Amino acid sequence: MKRYWGAVALTVVIAGFIIINKANAATSPLSQKEIADLAKPAIVKIVQKVKGEAKVPIIEISFSDLAVGLKPGTELQTVSVDEYLTGTGVVVHPDGYIMTNSHVVSYQTVKNLIAAEFISAAIEESYARMGEEEIKKIQESHSQEELDGFGEKIADFFMEKSQFDLEKAITVLDPSSKKEKLEELVAEGFAAKMVSVNDDFYRDSRDAALIKIEENNLPALGPNLSENVSTGKRVFIFGYPSTAEISERDILEPTFTQGSISAVKDSIKRDFKIFQTDAKISKGSSGGPLLAENGSIIGLVTFITSDLVKQDGDSFAFAVPINIAQEIIKDHLLSGQTIPEFSVSDFERHFRLGLDLLNSNQCQKAIAEFSAAAEVNEKFSVNRYLEPYAQRCGGIIQAGGSVDNFWDQLKSSARNVSGLTWIVLLTVILAIAAMFFIWLWLFRRVRRDEKEMDNIERALSLDLETGEKRNEGQGEIRKEE
Repeated sequence: MKRYWGAVALTVVIAGFIIINKANAATSPLSQKEIADLAKPAIVKIVQKVKGEAKVPIIEISFSDLAVGLKPGTELQTVSVDEYLTGTGVVVHPDGYIMTNSHVVSYQTVKNLIAAEFISAAIEESYARMGEEEIKKIQESHSQEELDGFGEKIADFFMEKSQFDLEKAITVLDPSSKKEKLEELVAEGFAAKMVSVNDDFYRDSRDAALIKIEENNLPALGPNLSENVSTGKRVFIFGYPSTAEISERDILEPTFTQGSISAVKDSIKRDFKIFQTDAKISKGSSGGPLLAENGSIIGLVTFITSDLVKQDGDSFAFAVPINIAQEIIKDHLLSGQTIPEFSVSDFERHFRLGLDLLNSNQCQKAIAEFSAAAEVNEKFSVNRYLEPYAQRCGGIIQAGGSVDNFWDQLKSSARNVSGLTWIVLLTVILAIAAMFFIWLWLFRRVRRDEKEMDNIERALSLDLETGEKRNEGQGEIRKEE
């Protein structure tokens, strides 16, 4: 019996150590470097090459009666188009699926850029014809909603009267390329096809798209639909901001910035929330992932503070929540296209497990996980991100600190247990021991009372329970043990 209860106590101690060790591994936060190394292989640069021509009207705007029309005596003006538009994307599935913004890959972006130039000129001309008093009167007599509606009316009129003859190609740049010039990088990049795009992104802020390249086994990063995002939460952004480019040699090097959620606001139509963050971005960052502290995608970077109001103060970045981005993609699938189930890729799973094992000094297992994580498409090689962690494991193994079996794990857990935890475990053991001794005392007390009753019955030849006389030889007096 004593051996049994001793085994129980030992089991409790061992289980306590293992549970504590597993809990520490599961909840260990990622450092900024670990987040960067996890996410960086999945970040790609997207280039939209647009060539052709557009024929656009010269318009005339009247703010007094909120009217727009063709400027008398003018004809359609021909505009040549030969542009490279760049943005960011994040690989969300190993089979070549890449999430980005619609405005990074949509025809509408080029049309809007052309329209913006001519509409701005028409607005400036209209303001030039008015005095300050008249401008003030117009602002006072019309609500902001009316003015916003008029802006849409101008854009719609311009597009209706325009003619576009454009060709475009979407390319994802090869991260292993040694080229330096954008044209050369595009020439040897991965041709991408459209899977989902919302061409009305500029009206409803539902700015998400999905493209696909014919490559597989890519280092994909999974979305986190369950992450609770609130003001003050620390976040990170990966992308290709144009303001961070020093020369053509760093075209393929993404930029990692950090900040916090500074506000959660309504979209233009107030049908979903948008994350506002103070993490730095600029033109070119669009379509990059907004990352949580555990390295998972919680949003898709979409736009920054407009140039019109940026002069008044700080600039902020805005991101569409990842669950909304997925809804947008499903709602705007192109004909004949399907999408896979987005989940954690083998690369991410092995990398995260390797980090957990490394943090608990289980280095042989960690090295095996890092090796498995490295088995990705050779053009998306991740060895440079994984090698420092494998080297750390090698150093721990050489120093004799690696935990590679059950007893190593038990000893390591014992060394890492805090004083408070020792007190809790000792309290549990003492409680079990006390219960054992109380049970043992009660058991012996009952046995002793039973023996005394048997002896009395034998001596009196009576059955004490019924009061009847017992026959000689009935019953048996128990011997003392």
